[in-house]
Amino acid sequence: MKNNHFIKLIAVTVSSMGLTLVSSFILARLLSVQDRGLHQLFVTSVSYVVTLATGGVGFAFALSMRHRQYQHWQRYFILFLAFAIIVAGIAVFLFDVTDYYALFIINVLLTAILTITLEKSKIDPKMIVYRRLTLQQPILLVLVYGVTYALWQEQPLKIALYLLTLYSAIQAIFCLIYLYQMDKDFSQRNKIEKINPKFFFTTWFKQNLLQIFGATTTSLDKFLVVSFLGNYTLGLYTVCIAFDSLLTKFINMLADYYYSGLLNKLNRIKSVLAVIGLISISALILVPLLAKPVIVFFFSSKYAEVAPVLIWFIVNAIIAGLSWVLSQNMLLLGKQVLLFVRQLIAIVVFVVLFYLLRDLQLYGLAYAFIGASLTRLLISLIYYFKYPITDILVSNTTE
Repeated sequence: MKNNHFIKLIAVTVSSMGLTLVSSFILARLLSVQDRGLHQLFVTSVSYVVTLATGGVGFAFALSMRHRQYQHWQRYFILFLAFAIIVAGIAVFLFDVTDYYALFIINVLLTAILTITLEKSKIDPKMIVYRRLTLQQPILLVLVYGVTYALWQEQPLKIALYLLTLYSAIQAIFCLIYLYQMDKDFSQRNKIEKINPKFFFTTWFKQNLLQIFGATTTSLDKFLVVSFLGNYTLGLYTVCIAFDSLLTKFINMLADYYYSGLLNKLNRIKSVLAVIGLISISALILVPLLAKPVIVFFFSSKYAEVAPVLIWFIVNAIIAGLSWVLSQNMLLLGKQVLLFVRQLIAIVVFVVLFYLLRDLQLYGLAYAFIGASLTRLLISLIYYFKYPITDILVSNTTE
C-alpha cells in the first residue's frame, strides 16, 4: 500500500494530460492559426510575469511549514499577490505584451493564486490538493472552451481571452478554499510558530531566481518565434507545445513526487526513473507512427505540416524532464544558485543555436532545444553525484 498515493498521482496526471490535450484540440478549432499564436503569446506572458513576481513563494511556504513556521502566512500571501499586480502593471506599461491590459493584469493575479497553492500543497506527502488541482485545471478548460465551441464555433481572440479569465477565476476560488483547508488542518496537527522572515525571503529569493531562469527557458522560444518567424508560425508551434506538454507535465509530476518524498525523507528516485524510462520508450515508438493522422484528426488539416518535426520536440521533452528530476536534490539542499548557473548556460546555448538554425523554422527550434537540454542534463548529472542527499534521508527508507 505504500505506493498507493503514487499510483493515484499517476492516474490523475494521465487523466489531466488527456484532458489538457482535448482542450488544445478545442482551442485550435475555436481560433484561427494566427489568433492561436496570439493566444499562446498572451498565456506565456501571463505565466512569465507570475513567475517573476511570485515564483518560489509556495516553495518558501512549504519549507517554512517543514519547520513548523506558519503563523500569519496570509500576510505574506497577500503581500505577494499585491506585488504580482504591480509587476503586471509594469509589464504592460514597458512591454508590448498584449492589447488587452485589464485582462492581462487580472489573469496574472488569478494565476499567481494557483501557482502559490500548487507549490505549497507539496508539503503533503499524499499530495491530495495537488492531485485535485492537477485534474481540475483541464476539466475546467474543456468545459469553458468546449461549450463555447459547441454553441458558436470559431470565435475571435477577445472571446477566447474572456473564457481564459473565467477559467482562471473559477480555479482561483477553488485554490482559496484549499488554502483555507490546508491552514486549518496544519494548524490543528502542529504546534506552529511565526514564520521567520529572513528564512522565508531568503528561500523565496533563491527559488525565485531559479524559477525565473526556468521560465525564461520555457518562454524564450515563444518570444523568439514571434520575433523571427511570426504569429502564424507560433500558431503552428502550439501543436508541438500541446504534445510536448503532455510528456513534460507527466515528468514534472514525477519530479514533484520525488521532491515531496525528499521533504518527508523518502528516496523515490528509482521508481521515478523507471516510470520515465517506460513512457519515453513508448513515446519514441508511437509518435513517428501516429503524429500526422492524430494531428489532422484532432487539430484539423491546417496543422498537418507540423507532424514530421514533432518527434524532435518529444525527444527534447524527455531530456529536459530527466534533467529537472535530477535537480530536485539541489532544491532541497539550497543549491539554487548552482542551478541558476546551469540554466544560464543552457539559455545561452539555446539562443545561439536558434539564431544559427532559424532558417530551418520549427526544425531549427527543435534542434536548439535539444542542444540546450543536453547541456542541462550533463550539468545536472554532475551536480547529482557531487552533492548527494543521503545524509538527510531516513536510513533504509525507500519507495
